[in-house]
Order: sequence, then structure tokens, then C-alpha cells
Amino acid sequence: MYGQFVSPTERGQVTIPKEVREKLKITPKTKLRVYVDNDKVVLEPVSPLDLLFNDIEAEAREKGYTRQDLEKEIEMVREQLMQELYGKP
Repeated sequence: MYGQFVSPTERGQVTIPKEVREKLKITPKTKLRVYVDNDKVVLEPVSPLDLLFNDIEAEAREKGYTRQDLEKEIEMVREQLMQELYGKP
């Protein structure tokens, strides 16, 4: 697929070409992460799990937890689930 040219509106909005939306399965409900990578603007589809983890991380940060604390807790829960579901860690 070759690149297409788009221009931002006065409010900075751009339209993602239909072929790109179809290839990446972008719908009106799709959330996109927007960031700059060197001199490029990147729009990256984000999964609902990414959004959920960001919300959890923000809440944990407000309560004083670190990312390492969260990762330890997630690993403990994962091990408990594996034990319950499959009888092994």
C-alpha cells in the first residue's frame, strides 16, 4: 500500500483514508494512541486492555503504588488463576 496525502483542517483534524481504516480494522469506536516518533506523527490502534491498564496504573499512582508494585501484584494474581484453572503455577 502506497502512502496517501492528507491535509489537516484548521482544527488539526485529518481523515484516515478508507483503505487504511479497513486494513487496520479502525472503526469509530477504535481508540488511537497519538505520538511523535522522531519527525513522524504516529496513530496507533490501542486495545481495550491497554486502556484498562492505563486507568489502573493512574489510579495506583494516585495511591502511591509503583509500576513494580503493580507488576508484582499482577504476577501473583496470574499465578493464582493458573493454579485455580489448571492446577499448576
